[in-house]
Amino acid sequence: MSVFKRDRDPYRRAPVQSPVKSTPVSSPAPAAWETPSAPAASAAAPSAEVETNRSPAPVIQRDSAAVIDKNSELSGTLHSKGNVLIEGVFQGEVEAKGTVLVERDALTEAKLCANDVIVSGSFDGEIECQHRLQITATSSIKGEINTPILVVEDGSTVNCRFKMTRTER
Repeated sequence: MSVFKRDRDPYRRAPVQSPVKSTPVSSPAPAAWETPSAPAASAAAPSAEVETNRSPAPVIQRDSAAVIDKNSELSGTLHSKGNVLIEGVFQGEVEAKGTVLVERDALTEAKLCANDVIVSGSFDGEIECQHRLQITATSSIKGEINTPILVVEDGSTVNCRFKMTRTER
């Protein structure tokens, strides 16, 4: 016998799960994408959860991004309606509607304009984000930054001029 009416509803459908699995771009996920583990609670102190108002970092799928691979050197202007992944050496300008990801061993001298930017490698130039800039622990950045949301991880080297303007909520 069912206690709840929703369990007896003959027209109720089970949730459908997508059979497609997505794989992240880089094989070892940057520390920013990993969920931090909670410290072990001591017997004397009660555990408390800290709630942050941060949105998670976007995950870029390699097959849906413009890729400058680790064996390539490219200079010029790149316009993308999607995401851009820089693993090698890039010099110039990138304009993307999605996310620009500068990987750990990448060397970039550029002007980046994108919705989101994640820097894990070496960057020198200008970054203009509409949403969020994340600077991971393995990155080294110098130049100018304009973003409404800035996340800087411990261990990164940042020597920049910042301009942060909030959009209306």
